[in-house]
Amino acid sequence: MKISIQTYSSIYQKQVEKLVLGIQNDEFGLGLTAQDQPDLPNIAEFYKNGRFWVALDENDQLMGTIGIEPLTDGQASLRKMFLDKTMRGNKDENLAQRLFETLLQYAKEKGYQELWLDTPPPAKAAHRFYERNGFELMPVESTPSTYKHPAIEGLKIYRLTIN
Repeated sequence: MKISIQTYSSIYQKQVEKLVLGIQNDEFGLGLTAQDQPDLPNIAEFYKNGRFWVALDENDQLMGTIGIEPLTDGQASLRKMFLDKTMRGNKDENLAQRLFETLLQYAKEKGYQELWLDTPPPAKAAHRFYERNGFELMPVESTPSTYKHPAIEGLKIYRLTIN
């Protein structure tokens, strides 16, 4: 299987919503709707000052997503990093790492010094992934004032300092 990563196009809106909501609700039981999230109903508009990428297989099926939202001049938020179940732990594709490196390269080009993200308590594999990639667990109170995070009990906040 060959997975390509490309900049989001609105033709993938429904596939993105289906992937994200499926993982949030069916796997993690968060009970969220697209309307509960500021970016999900209109990805193109929300990420117009940042970037959103999709990972597609050879049949144009969505296998993963990742987005970056500017917060301040030097800070940005990593958002909506989701992988189809079949891609998780797939060492041949290494899709999570490829998506993250795509975003990290963009962040460096834009001159960001910090990346922030939040992830729900049940997403243990995601916590390990972020920690392996140099993110530090931070208190919720330390987030930039422009950072909007969901009101989820036990939410984990991470920060990566970019060199």
